[in-house]
Amino acid sequence: MAAAAPALLSGLSQLLLRRPPLLRELVTVIGYADDYAWFMGLVRRLFPNEAEAALSAPDVRTRVERFASLFGERHFPLYGPFIEYWMEWEGEEPPWSWMRRGIPFDLMGFGYDGLHELWNGYRDGISALLLLARPPDSFYGESDEIRVAWLESAAERIPQETLQRLPQGGVPVETLTEAVKDTRFEGAAKAAAWVFAETGNFFLDHCYEDGNYDGFCDPWDDEIIADGTEEWRRASALMDSVFTLADWLEEDLAARFAEMLDDVLPRLPEQEQGKEDDDHDD
Repeated sequence: MAAAAPALLSGLSQLLLRRPPLLRELVTVIGYADDYAWFMGLVRRLFPNEAEAALSAPDVRTRVERFASLFGERHFPLYGPFIEYWMEWEGEEPPWSWMRRGIPFDLMGFGYDGLHELWNGYRDGISALLLLARPPDSFYGESDEIRVAWLESAAERIPQETLQRLPQGGVPVETLTEAVKDTRFEGAAKAAAWVFAETGNFFLDHCYEDGNYDGFCDPWDDEIIADGTEEWRRASALMDSVFTLADWLEEDLAARFAEMLDDVLPRLPEQEQGKEDDDHDD
């Protein structure tokens, strides 16, 4: 009977199959050893069962990528462009040093440019849902103008006679929320609250585009991660409701938008059922 291989040699064949670390990576690990020790400790603390597999990846990019993937599966997604940037990392300061500064949350809010390019940069179904709602009075200082722009874009996809049925100026989000409560069109009010940053949800009401949240300020504390995980669960439920309704609309946008108005408009308070006038003039 052959003797078992000594413990220290049993994994040698696998180790020999791995390429040696790139010199630049080795220098970086040594140069930022304290930060790398912090990163390894973070991975082991959050994912004790998967940590060694993640940290045994032969290169820095894969280690960070595996950690981000695990974190997104268990808690909430990390900021995609941040991770992608470090996958192509060429700078001096390594990704784990940046991560030590704070959690790079993936924020889902709509910034100034996103709002003004809504019909061109986002799904038609979500853009159409916004037509029912009235932007807040202080909405980037031009709530009437942005609504007119949305209606003009909508007219390329939805007949004018359908758009003319919309209440003049749109419906306040709180009124719309009450009107569609317990109906299949709840996603319309949720879409408006999301785009207008009125959900009360951290992930949905903030974005990086306008500098209203710069990230890198919340430490990787267990309590913050737990709160973020629960907040992301609520954000996901709201987005799922919006996406489900958007999917249904996009199967036949013109016809189904009219069908939605047939159901929603009679539910609105009488004072909100006026007709659009100047907004729909050619």
